[in-house]
Amino acid sequence: MIDNQQPAMVDDLLQKNRYEPVPERVELVQTHASWVFLAGDYVYKIKKPVDFGFLDFSTLAKRRMFCQEELRLNRRLGGDYYLRVENVVKRDGGYFLGGDGTIVDYAVVMRRLPETFLMRRLLAEDHLQKSQLDELVELLRSFYEQAKVFKDGRFGSREKVRFDVEENFSQTKSFVNDTIRAQDYQRIIDFSRKFLQDKHKLFVRRVKEGAVREGHGDLHMEHVCLPPGSPLVYDCIEFNQRFRRLDVVNDLAFLAMDLEENNRFDFAAYFTDLCSQRLGSLFEPELLFFYKCYRAYVRGKVLSFLSTDAALEQTAKIQAQKRAARYFRLATIYASPPPEGITLMAGVSGSGKSYLAQAMSALWGVKCLRSDIVRKELHGLAGEKAAAPFGKGIYSRETTLKTYSALAEQAAAVVSSGSSVIVDAASLKTVDRQFIHEVAKSHEVPIRLVVCRAPWSVLEENLRKRGAEGVDVSDADIDIARRQRLEPPTQEELEMISWLEIDTRHDLVEQLYQLVTAK
Repeated sequence: MIDNQQPAMVDDLLQKNRYEPVPERVELVQTHASWVFLAGDYVYKIKKPVDFGFLDFSTLAKRRMFCQEELRLNRRLGGDYYLRVENVVKRDGGYFLGGDGTIVDYAVVMRRLPETFLMRRLLAEDHLQKSQLDELVELLRSFYEQAKVFKDGRFGSREKVRFDVEENFSQTKSFVNDTIRAQDYQRIIDFSRKFLQDKHKLFVRRVKEGAVREGHGDLHMEHVCLPPGSPLVYDCIEFNQRFRRLDVVNDLAFLAMDLEENNRFDFAAYFTDLCSQRLGSLFEPELLFFYKCYRAYVRGKVLSFLSTDAALEQTAKIQAQKRAARYFRLATIYASPPPEGITLMAGVSGSGKSYLAQAMSALWGVKCLRSDIVRKELHGLAGEKAAAPFGKGIYSRETTLKTYSALAEQAAAVVSSGSSVIVDAASLKTVDRQFIHEVAKSHEVPIRLVVCRAPWSVLEENLRKRGAEGVDVSDADIDIARRQRLEPPTQEELEMISWLEIDTRHDLVEQLYQLVTAK
């Protein structure tokens, strides 16, 4: 299509009478590569005549071929929602979809997805269920088992992956100390190169065993819809084989990363655990952090590019910068080693220590021992409420000392097996913390005390929300929290441990970033 014809075509296709059945209205959504017309129950997607190197829709023949590819590839996971490729024609009266006339372009036609069940919307509205993830993983298992396999090394080999990784680093060098800190940039480079160097045999084995397949290539929440019993995945990469012919874990890592970027480390862990169970040898956990790091870095790169777009308004540029920086911080978390030895949480009730501890446990697969659970188990009250005045009932000093003694015993059993452990407790008093310090000392493992702090207004809000939900094992309320005080560390304690304070006003990604980058 001639460039000056494009505005006329777009204007004409915004008219309701160009569609059958006639919709109530027509909406236009633009991406860097497509015009998407939303017309009632149907969607019409026309590719822009652009060439970005990795994507080339510059000729009519190429756009026709890629429309057909989009239809073929997306029917694998999108079922009958993908209907046909329709001619865009010009005749007397302007531009039309189908019928007589000169073909000027092509549109992929699909039924409109039920927006209520879009995965991102479900998550934002806190309606996403684990059962929906079960159905999604089952769909993906069947998809990957039937997908075309590539064992010749053209895709998914260490050399091909290294090319993609190094390309990211070279393309983002100009953004260092802009959207990515210099030390984070270097940490991610070091992590990625070391992994590629050390895991050569793993990449060889993955190719040889058929783990490199024709996947989706863009598997994140924007492209997942979860209506009851029939999950759908759509909008795969059709324009570049290299981006969709990849290790299965590379494909799945995108969705896991997307969940974590949205602070749902619990759902991400559940999703990847399911993948490991259902996909068998097709899923290799050892690759997960490497590919999550890669996926987060790519998102940071793309948003960094967007932040320099001259056509973008200043507010949009700033927003893109912030989003890019967040993805780079997430990539830094993935590039950082998991906690070693013992991580002892501390903080008054409502400070967010359990929230952070659970995210750490989900992200790194580290055992988490929670004092609220251990305390009630000691009294045969598992899962029951046992609220009492401050320092009374099962919260007396005597019971508290017994609780920390039991926590120490359980922590010792974990570290003696060579694993790390998180101890989630208030840890307000030096004498209570000493139980855990002694475990670290006797087993010669490092210990870090992570103190969670937030303004009183945040603590109050957390406790009110927890009380309203009524599902947390903790009995502490606002009155209890007002009377709690964290004893500062003694010099002797500081010589034994590393002490880190976390500002829990920030979300989980920011808290974890504080955790991994603390000196």
